Amino acid sequence: MIELDYFPEGLDGVVYQVVQFRAGEPWRVVNAGELIYSMEKLEGLWYVKGMTSIPQELVEKIGALIDAQYFNRLPMEIKTHWEAYVQETIAQGDRHYLVVCKADVDFERFEKLFRTYIMNLVRDPWEICFRVYDAEMSEDFEVVVKGRELAIHN
Repeated sequence: MIELDYFPEGLDGVVYQVVQFRAGEPWRVVNAGELIYSMEKLEGLWYVKGMTSIPQELVEKIGALIDAQYFNRLPMEIKTHWEAYVQETIAQGDRHYLVVCKADVDFERFEKLFRTYIMNLVRDPWEICFRVYDAEMSEDFEVVVKGRELAIHN
């Protein structure tokens, strides 16, 4: 689950909680404990789901807040950095990532490379767990990073 807070300019005391329970699900926008609307990004644009009358400017600003988060960029950075090794990286939240290697990768070698370098890609100050699998999902390892430190070495 990912939770963000949006503080609209000029509206003192108003805070919208922006919540996504699972990767790929719509974002829920909550105010004072009440669900205001759900939104999702389709073909690069943010849309409100359902028949709700919400100012498009608010939708765009909350969408910009979501887009600005690092968890949206980290999966692509991992795939780009280890292009020869990584098939897919999926954010399962802002604290959990699933990494799947390509077929015919030396998994033990990749584990050493990943453990050595992943802390250099992480910019968030909280613990982040990476669960890494081989292409057949038969072997795996886990690395937890906090900031730029290896928190747990499994």
